[in-house]
Amino acid sequence: MREHPGGTDRAVSVTVGYVMTLAVSTLLLSGLFVAGGSFVDTQRERAAQGELTVVGERVAADVGTVDRLVASTTSRSNLTVNRSVSLPRRAAGTGYRIDVTATGTEGTITLESDRPGTAVTVPFATSRNVTVRNATVDGGDLLIYWDPDAGSDGEVVVSAA
Repeated sequence: MREHPGGTDRAVSVTVGYVMTLAVSTLLLSGLFVAGGSFVDTQRERAAQGELTVVGERVAADVGTVDRLVASTTSRSNLTVNRSVSLPRRAAGTGYRIDVTATGTEGTITLESDRPGTAVTVPFATSRNVTVRNATVDGGDLLIYWDPDAGSDGEVVVSAA
């Protein structure tokens, strides 16, 4: 066997090449996973906001329905209005809270997910002489009703069913 001037390093170059290929592949795959994870989180947040917006608009529409029924009657003291609303308990895989806040004829329904930073606010308006009680309830089935004994002239109430 003949000795070459540099020794017998041929097998080492194959091993080093293999290890370098594995290292570069690992780095590339790690980068893809990090970028993909961020993309998935963004899409999940957008989905949650979309679902919460739809739920908020449904609640606002049902508050408006009870409001119009109350505003159209002449005798509110004998009026009975109950509106059951079936809503999902979770939006985009997490629970949420519904916060109804009203001042005068203007109000907002804020839906806040258990996932940090995911909240949606939907405005609503009521008739001139109809009051909506401020309330906070967990997501799920609701009951929106007229309470003639509440407040000075009755209130529209949003509560858990």
